[in-house]
Amino acid sequence: MLEGLEICEKKLSEVKIDNQTFRFDSEFFSIQYLEILRMLNGLATEKLEDVTTWITQGPNPFFTEEGTIPCLTGRNINQGRVIYENADFISEQEYNNLSRFQLEQGDTLITLKGKGSIGKIGFVTEKKNAIFSRNIGIVRPNKEINAAYLNAYILSKFGQNMVLRGETGGTGQSTLTCSYLKSLDIPRIENENVIGNLVWQSEKVFQSAKSAYSEAESYLLARLGMTDFAANPDAYNIKTLKESFLETGRFDSEYYLPKYEDYIELVHSYPNGYDLIGNVCDIKDNNYTPANGIQYKYIELANIGKSGEITDCNELTGEQLPTRARRIVHKGDVIVSSIEGSLDSCALVTDEYDGALCSTGFYVLKSHQHNPETLLTLFKSLPIQNLMKKGCSGTILTAIGKSEFEKIPVPLIRKEVQEEIAKHVQKSIELRMEAVQLLENAKLTVETIIENGGGNLLIYNRLQANAFEEWNHAVWLLFTEIGITSDIDVKTSIVSTYKKLSNSFLKSGRLDAEYYQPKYDHLFSELKRFKTKTIRQIATLSKSIEPGSDAYCEKGIPFIRVADLSKFGLSEPAVYLDKLEFKDTIRPKKDTILLSKDGSVGIAYKVEEPIDVITSGAIIHLNITDKEVLPDYLTLILNSFVVKLQAERDAGGSIIQHWKPSEIEDVIIPILPTSEQVTISKMLQQSFSLRKETKSLLQEAIQIVETTIEKN
Repeated sequence: MLEGLEICEKKLSEVKIDNQTFRFDSEFFSIQYLEILRMLNGLATEKLEDVTTWITQGPNPFFTEEGTIPCLTGRNINQGRVIYENADFISEQEYNNLSRFQLEQGDTLITLKGKGSIGKIGFVTEKKNAIFSRNIGIVRPNKEINAAYLNAYILSKFGQNMVLRGETGGTGQSTLTCSYLKSLDIPRIENENVIGNLVWQSEKVFQSAKSAYSEAESYLLARLGMTDFAANPDAYNIKTLKESFLETGRFDSEYYLPKYEDYIELVHSYPNGYDLIGNVCDIKDNNYTPANGIQYKYIELANIGKSGEITDCNELTGEQLPTRARRIVHKGDVIVSSIEGSLDSCALVTDEYDGALCSTGFYVLKSHQHNPETLLTLFKSLPIQNLMKKGCSGTILTAIGKSEFEKIPVPLIRKEVQEEIAKHVQKSIELRMEAVQLLENAKLTVETIIENGGGNLLIYNRLQANAFEEWNHAVWLLFTEIGITSDIDVKTSIVSTYKKLSNSFLKSGRLDAEYYQPKYDHLFSELKRFKTKTIRQIATLSKSIEPGSDAYCEKGIPFIRVADLSKFGLSEPAVYLDKLEFKDTIRPKKDTILLSKDGSVGIAYKVEEPIDVITSGAIIHLNITDKEVLPDYLTLILNSFVVKLQAERDAGGSIIQHWKPSEIEDVIIPILPTSEQVTISKMLQQSFSLRKETKSLLQEAIQIVETTIEKN
């Protein structure tokens, strides 16, 4: 009679799951959860809050269409990855105001709200300018645990079950609290680094997949003869009534911008000819009516990746599907978004999604002139994207209608070129599948270890050594050795330069003229004569916090801001932070290099010994990982014009300069022989020894004055 029923008896003392929450609901104590807890009890575990520096919920930011900084929501977290495409945007000012919520490499993001959406995991694999919104929580690991391993565990069936166990809200708005997450048990096992390496290997293959797609795009642009193409930038045009409304039925001025005529002319001039989309493609726009009780895969805009892949889908029964789920797709179809702002959301339908449904916001296409891979690449190319944008109309929801869509011209790509494009795109798809499988292997490894038992892994810390030296002599030695002296000003007196698209925006993502001044080219030309490395290859970057003025105290832990930082040391700060509230915040270690990234960018100071201070979020902590580079030498280079020029180039163009961590990581450092670095370090040691002695003498003088006054 009781077959299939679950019975569990708990004492009152056993239903308090964290410091403030009692759970009486039976689901919380279901057998599947208790069985996982039993297995975890057989391992060495730590609470999540003990292996992290930060677990918190995101803010409620102000979104704006003019914004440039992504703010991640639930739709940007999927299958263990963070997807920046289709994100909402905030202004740079809002980003700076919410600096404590800026993402760092190694963070794990967890969705906290929405029935059926709770517990989705995203691993931040690179430092990008982005924050996360209120429906997302962040888990920031400390150095005692491998960040990739922690992410793999939370992604595993055990981690996912334990996360979902904390869901509250029933049939209403489901939520997951950060206080519950802090109480999660994390198994400490011997293979943490091995598992972490699998996750990173997955990411590496994933990036290779993106590169393979980019190769296809580049190949197409080269074959079209538009690698260096630049459209007419004029923001006006003159058209007669006959040339405009009577021909097109359009009165809106944007439709007639000269750049669109340039793109049309470019397509028309393709040697192999062109035709209209309506003639080249079959547009499959017949409505499909899903049946109740049947489960369907449903693809929407949020499921489309940047490189033409479908990243995920929702699985819903016919009655659960939204009314816009009315297009059926099959293997080999290309789906193209019709919504302005998301026109680049195009994807190739693979085996996995054969027979799925997609939103009516997509055009579903099959071409009898192009293979699917070439068709996809065409729709993501610069000219076709712009011509689609030209055809958009509407007020609240701007989109391109079918009649406008059909008359867009596309080049008829030669067959041998299509075959080459298809190879690259297919390779991209294969690599993505391999990446997904590698990530799955990492999850399975965690699950197997938990089921079979495991042990702890000790994490080690690395410290570097050496002190500072005579500043002016060191600078002179460095400049003389590198061969860059004051004559650089003579060589770089030109104030204009010329760059192709392939050597500017496509490489750097920058269009501001200041970025391409000849003095920067001259600097990099000089640096080519030496062995060089990027800061990413030399050191790890960590960022502190921006607590806001409300957290300032008159006593406590010193809070160091950029104004308190110089290349010679730290000044006594004007404000302090509460010791208890900020006890887990990052502190500078011995040989940590503090580098300013906001305001007065590029000020570097190497910490002599561990110090109990907290630095502003505008100050980056660099910890050297490359034994070939001495800390003093790197600090000197950072303070020299070799890096100052690079900082000026990256952070220029605004009233208050902001040097992005991703840009700092790409800074090029010339590597001198170790013997030269040692010589420089000794000179710096002498310099700082004299500074220390000077300070001591001054303090002694002050003490004599004060003592004399007190005695009198």
